[in-house]
Amino acid sequence: MQTMVFTGRLSADPQISEDFAKAVFRLIEKRGVDAAGKPRLVGVNCVSWSKGLNEKVVAPGLARGCEAVVTGVFVDTQYETRDGQARAAKELVVNRLTVLDWAQDREAEHAAAGTPPEAAPASVRPRRRRAAQAA
Repeated sequence: MQTMVFTGRLSADPQISEDFAKAVFRLIEKRGVDAAGKPRLVGVNCVSWSKGLNEKVVAPGLARGCEAVVTGVFVDTQYETRDGQARAAKELVVNRLTVLDWAQDREAEHAAAGTPPEAAPASVRPRRRRAAQAA
């Protein structure tokens, strides 16, 4: 297997299982413009099976718009859609994760500026904590 490194920003808040056993998120990166002049985005679906990483880094530290560097390997996965169709996809299984732009840092910036996080554009808004995590 080949190790891949991908840098990008989260397109949405990570989806994390209740027991922190699995975290799924998508990183996107701008790669110039297409022939029509629209921004060209490249994305990769990432999955982390590391319970410790998910609980200590992904859940509290990542939110939509945060920047991260992910090192891992691509795997082919088979799954079934809600309407029963079989599909295949490639996922980057996370071996290493480096967070470049923490969600907590965004909250602190907004607190210092006296603006609520909701006033920020959606791409830089920190994720709300789940009740289970706050307890």
